[in-house]
Amino acid sequence: MSFLKNYFDELTNTFNIHHINLLQNVTKEDIHKLRTTLKRLKTFNILLDNLLDLKKSFPVGLKSLFKTCGNIRDIQIQQGLLENYEDEYKIYLQDQYEKKLNDFKIDDDFTTELNIIGIKVNAVIDYNTEEEIISKVKSYIESNYNYIRILVQNADYYNLHEIRIDVKKLYYTLLMMKEIDNVDNIDNIQETIGLWHDYDVLIESVRKYDNNLMLVESLRQKRDSLYNESLNLIKDI
Repeated sequence: MSFLKNYFDELTNTFNIHHINLLQNVTKEDIHKLRTTLKRLKTFNILLDNLLDLKKSFPVGLKSLFKTCGNIRDIQIQQGLLENYEDEYKIYLQDQYEKKLNDFKIDDDFTTELNIIGIKVNAVIDYNTEEEIISKVKSYIESNYNYIRILVQNADYYNLHEIRIDVKKLYYTLLMMKEIDNVDNIDNIQETIGLWHDYDVLIESVRKYDNNLMLVESLRQKRDSLYNESLNLIKDI
């Protein structure tokens, strides 16, 4: 069996586990795991579209679910960043979190959406030998590296998040290919940039709610430190 099929089956199984759990009870862990699995599915789907020379297209139902889970996950992240702070914004966040959990709805079945991706997997396997698939995926990885390196040459506040998105996709693809030599470094880069972005979003949210200058300044110092660390890390890509 092709490694692409094995990988897709792994993602599908993980998706189904947390989907079933969320149909019964909405938990923080299942929201997080389902969203992470959806990220990996999105990255995998982009790879398949590239291998098949198709226009990028992700099933609408999965895209909508990803956004819904993301809205909840964003609050969870902000709560984590503010864990050691005393501020009334934390109370507001908790209220918003509970509201979104209460309003959370998930469809009973995503078989059709997953089958759309499965058809692409079969198409790649049908028209390529395993050796050809591996060669094409490695070329795809190298192309991603080159694209990121171009972005890094002009890295700044405005494109750093875009760089992170591309590094994250590269990270998931390397994991799929079991390219363990570089994966820890790539993971560290995307995690650091991601944390910078989380602080940046949190600062704007706090300022819109109540411009607490002491809190904002403390968060800004952490954000700026992560920004400088991110710029140093991406030089090694």
